[in-house]
Amino acid sequence: MSTAALLADRAPISLAQLDATASLMTRVDRKYFVPQPLLADLIGRLDGRWRVLDIDGRRAFRYRTMYFDSSRFDLFRQHVQRRRNRFKVRTRLYCDSGDCLLEVKSKGLRGRTVKQRIPHDPLARDRLDARASAFSAAITDMGAAQLHPVLKTLYLRSTLTDGARRITLDADLSWSSPQRRIDGPGDVLVETKSDAGAGTLDRMLLQHGIRPHAVSKYCLGASLLYPHLPGNDWARLRRRYWPGAVS
Repeated sequence: MSTAALLADRAPISLAQLDATASLMTRVDRKYFVPQPLLADLIGRLDGRWRVLDIDGRRAFRYRTMYFDSSRFDLFRQHVQRRRNRFKVRTRLYCDSGDCLLEVKSKGLRGRTVKQRIPHDPLARDRLDARASAFSAAITDMGAAQLHPVLKTLYLRSTLTDGARRITLDADLSWSSPQRRIDGPGDVLVETKSDAGAGTLDRMLLQHGIRPHAVSKYCLGASLLYPHLPGNDWARLRRRYWPGAVS
């Protein structure tokens, strides 16, 4: 069953309503890989307050994200080293609408994620123009002179929301570099996002023995695509879902 199909009976919410109630630019994220049959059961048990993002009848949306890093992968290494302040720089293309944003994600105090973003030229989605470079440098001290595209992700996302809480479901995930491509597992990558503690779905997943993974799409993908990078933090995930993917 597709993620859009399992949300077919949910009441809709528009993008404007979603942004007004749960933009969540500062939040706590929890991420899980969840088998599709279990996910369908758990989503069905969420109460009716959880509504699904619906744009012109569509409930699943294709995302294309390009991540930027230095030649030494300094931003990746910030995460591996658990730096107190660490960043990701990316462009995100919303394939269905054609809109594109430059986003800088920061991980700071108490593990909270802060996301800052500006509009970006869709035709320049694989590079940082002067405005994007200045925006990135103001936050990370790294601009276009240091950063270049290293990794692309593609996936299909559906979004649920209940007030200030949000759940995203990412399916058909893939990572690619100029040299290779690796597809994600059959499990759905589920993220719960809130400005508070664990929510209903977090508790249900824990009851089924599924715990959150301290992982980002960027860091996991980089460890898969660039074997020279340190990847011990994601070794268990790689053994389970991509045995033999990294030589």
